[in-house]
Amino acid sequence: MSVAPLLLGLAGEELRADEIAFIQRVKPAGFLLFGRNIRSPEQVKELTSHLVELSGAYVPLIAVDQEGGRVQRIKFEGKLPPASVFGEWFAYAPDEAMRMAFLSAFLLAAQLRNVGANWLLGPDLDLSFPETHAVIGNRAFSSDPAIVSVLGRAFMEGVAHGGCLSCLKHAPGHGRSVLDTHVDLPLVEASFEDLQQDMQPFADLAADCPFIMTAHIVFRAFGTSLPATFDSALLAHMRAAWNFKGLMIADDVGMNALSGRYDERLFKALNAGCDLVICSMSKLIHGMAGTVWDEDNFRVLEHAHFPDVNDRALQFIKQMQIPPAPTALAIAQARDEFMEIWSRRKVGLDINIT
Repeated sequence: MSVAPLLLGLAGEELRADEIAFIQRVKPAGFLLFGRNIRSPEQVKELTSHLVELSGAYVPLIAVDQEGGRVQRIKFEGKLPPASVFGEWFAYAPDEAMRMAFLSAFLLAAQLRNVGANWLLGPDLDLSFPETHAVIGNRAFSSDPAIVSVLGRAFMEGVAHGGCLSCLKHAPGHGRSVLDTHVDLPLVEASFEDLQQDMQPFADLAADCPFIMTAHIVFRAFGTSLPATFDSALLAHMRAAWNFKGLMIADDVGMNALSGRYDERLFKALNAGCDLVICSMSKLIHGMAGTVWDEDNFRVLEHAHFPDVNDRALQFIKQMQIPPAPTALAIAQARDEFMEIWSRRKVGLDINIT
């Protein structure tokens, strides 16, 4: 089975002829859907069905950034709150906060399964600091690594019960970055001891999660000038120190934090030890990522020659078990429970969900 180590972004709501030809030739391991690919439940179901049909001998990963709050691409069955709400909730009702993180993730994942997606790119395990850039902001659960670990695990379990795979991000931690990696390459000067705090939630959850996404950030404490995505020693450290047996995913190589030709970035990430690489094919326009298709870099990819995924990744993909989709009754019960608890909340009073 030949599978390329790509998670490919798509141009629009339907596949173009050149995309179909590329997919049939290259056989990407998976795909990543953005707002530009989403119009209605029926349209997304048709798109995901087409991707499965083109993939042939294997079930492709079909991923969506679906964290809740401002990072929620599929909203057909309602909007859900950002992670920070559950961190604040934890301060006065920890058990309730964990249950709400679980229910939110369950409902977010169920929305994906309902339209044929199978991979929720979350939870976000980045810590929240005063200097944390707004690109993370309220996507972070808390500044306390123990709380992030507990809520991150509840979220991860909710995703599985909702019928999807999870992905921890952005390793080894984005919270100390004062820059947006879509725009710039951040340099974090924190000590290794401080970074241990940032990495603790990843260390706590990595052994139980199939995927980890890297950060395009330089961490000086590791003695490197390379972003984590390109740093083989740092990637190896994360695997070993966290007992991580899954696949390491390079965040979108089209981000401006990385330099060089598009295909060169991809190969650098693979050579450093990433198993799969996100090629979202997105241009950054007015600070918005994922809305505009990158025609020029797609032409670069069309002329590139890709290796197959490494043997370990291929075996992982072959053996991958997508969690079963929840029943309509289970979804309705989870929704009712979530809304009942939400109605008596003490935090997130200014957040509207539907």
